[in-house]
Order: sequence, then C-alpha cells, then structure tokens
Amino acid sequence: MQMNIQTDRLQLRVLHPNEADKVLNFYAQNKENFEPWEPERDINFYTLSYQRLSLSIEYNLMQQSKLLRYWAFLRNDPHTIIGSVNFYNIVKGSYYTCQIGYKFDHRYLGQGYAIEGIREALKSLFTDYEIHRIEANIMPSNLRSIHLARKLGFQYEGLAISSIKINHKWEDHARYAYINHEMQ
Repeated sequence: MQMNIQTDRLQLRVLHPNEADKVLNFYAQNKENFEPWEPERDINFYTLSYQRLSLSIEYNLMQQSKLLRYWAFLRNDPHTIIGSVNFYNIVKGSYYTCQIGYKFDHRYLGQGYAIEGIREALKSLFTDYEIHRIEANIMPSNLRSIHLARKLGFQYEGLAISSIKINHKWEDHARYAYINHEMQ
C-alpha cells in the first residue's frame, strides 16, 4: 500500500490518527455541502475524538486490505485537506471488487483536483490490491458526481431503488462501475 502519492498539483496521503484535527476541519468546513449526499452522521461525528478513532479504524482496515483511503492536499499546502477518495468493501477471492466514495472541498470544485486525485488513487488500488471492478453508487440528483464518474470511465449499470438511507429517507442510487480490463 502506497502511503503517499504525488501528482502535478496534489499530495495524496494515508493519515495517522494524530492528524484528526485536519479531518475534523475538512468536514466542518464542508458540512452543508456533504450532508445532502451522505448517510446520517453519528452524534459525535464532528468531534476530534470521533475523527481520531475513525482514522485508527480505517488504518487497521487498510492493514487488512479491506479499505484504502487517501486524503488530498495541495502540494503547496500540505496541511489543509481539500478532498478524500475512499475504496471500501474490498473483496478479493473470486470478486476482486470494491466501492468508491469521494468528496472534495466546495472551494476546490470544478478545478480538476478530484479527477487528478482519483485517477492516481485508482492506479495505486489496481497495483496494490489488484481490483477488477469498482462500483460507485450516486444519487441521480448529484449531477456533479455523475459527471465526474463518467469522466473517469465509470459506466452506468442501472438504478438501485430505495438503496441507501440519506437524511432519514431511502434514496434511489444510480449504479456505475469501472472495470479494470488489465486485471486478468
């Protein structure tokens, strides 16, 4: 597992729990922009202790090859998170599949950072985890995310009716998939 990846404009890093303050600040700065698209948060989500524990759990899952999360920083500002790309529910065996989630700070949208960061994270995932199939579940009203998934090469596969509970309501999600054809 690569702990750090450099792109032209970004630094992607796996974070240690002692960097929970950066994660908490990222979520707090983007609360209004993220929450319409995500499951309801735990009551303690916006606390330092919650984020520290979350980073610790994620690191343990990464050690077991069940999850991979990179936090995105600008190369010229390695102290402020501008985004995250997360590969979760990693299953090997006959499947070699996972799901993807991503989020980027509202102040950096539309500048190509998400596509740049996700493309590099995909390379690491394919090399280190040998993943064949990645699924993205996106609310049909989240046009920005759908556009990004399509630009990355994800293909629409169908609509999962009432599949994920968002803000106390079961929401439909469009299922997109990316197939790594180089994985035999």
